[in-house]
Amino acid sequence: MSQGAVYVYAVVRAADAGSISRTGVEGAPVRAVADRELAAVVSDVAGSALAAAREVRAHWRVVEALSEHTTVLPVRFGTVMEDDDAVRSQVLAPNADRFAGALQQLAGRVQLSVKGTYVEDRLLRGVVTASPAVAALRERLKNLPENAGYYERIRLGELVAAEVERQRAEDAVRALARLEPLAVAARSESVGTPDGAFNLAFLVDRARVDDFSAAVTDLVDELGDHVTVRYVGPLAPYSFAETELATEAA
Repeated sequence: MSQGAVYVYAVVRAADAGSISRTGVEGAPVRAVADRELAAVVSDVAGSALAAAREVRAHWRVVEALSEHTTVLPVRFGTVMEDDDAVRSQVLAPNADRFAGALQQLAGRVQLSVKGTYVEDRLLRGVVTASPAVAALRERLKNLPENAGYYERIRLGELVAAEVERQRAEDAVRALARLEPLAVAARSESVGTPDGAFNLAFLVDRARVDDFSAAVTDLVDELGDHVTVRYVGPLAPYSFAETELATEAA
């Protein structure tokens, strides 16, 4: 048993914890802390700040390695508890029913993420073509001196932004219509950047991953060359596992 601070990666069924041959943050060996039917996957830490990119990667590698052979409830990066007893008394025991229910609901399912990014010049050409108002104002500004068209340029920026937002909503609806029927659940997340088209997460039965991948290929063809699509998975169900732990970190 650990007598010092422990870093928590995920929650799994105790029967699935087995022998975990993996190192995690700070290069420490990963192990399981069990409480009845559940187990937290942890490693010992020195207790210092864990902000380095390599530690984020170490966290992800542990969770992804676990997800290859069992159902996982990922825990947020940076979750540190006082010791093994704190993991049992503050994490596993008070959340036992919720975690057991989530593990049952997620069994045999994986997350597949589909993110669209606009190719800027092609998107803007499409906006000009689709909006007579944008095209007309843009043409008018070509014949005005730089200092004479200040407010018109502001207006043009507003019109373009509105058209991009309309296109973004349209493309997100198209992506969901194509992919959601093959998923158990879907979530739309923040695109994060101005050139983002959509950022979608899908919970999919493992048996339907190939069908889903074929649908992503069809979606890419549908969207054309103004959107670049990044498809990632299978992943642990980060967007669908409710493991925001109501605990005090050490």
